Amino acid sequence: MTDILKIVLILIVTTLSGSIGALALKQGMNELAEVTFVKAITNKWLLIGCFLYIVSAATNIVLFKFLDYSIAFPMTSLTYVWTVFISYFTFKEKITPLKLLSVGLIMIGVVIISQ
Repeated sequence: MTDILKIVLILIVTTLSGSIGALALKQGMNELAEVTFVKAITNKWLLIGCFLYIVSAATNIVLFKFLDYSIAFPMTSLTYVWTVFISYFTFKEKITPLKLLSVGLIMIGVVIISQ
């Protein structure tokens, strides 16, 4: 497997797990009528979210093996792109023209910084 393919796969896992992790945390908090320590550590969505955040952090660290920090870290902003579209389907949030513009600018920024 080429380094480029490894980088793309690691970047996808890093950003997608971060985005889905955040959405799982949101779902878990939506389900809690009252926030207590016991309820938080026994909520399946919060546990899934925490696990996915750990996956995201671990794969992000691996990404640093292949890319300079000044390139790798800004590329993780793709997490926001995933979040816009996943929250549309999960929470029925609206995708406004301004959100689409923002997603486009993030993607352009990632392409530029990767050069």
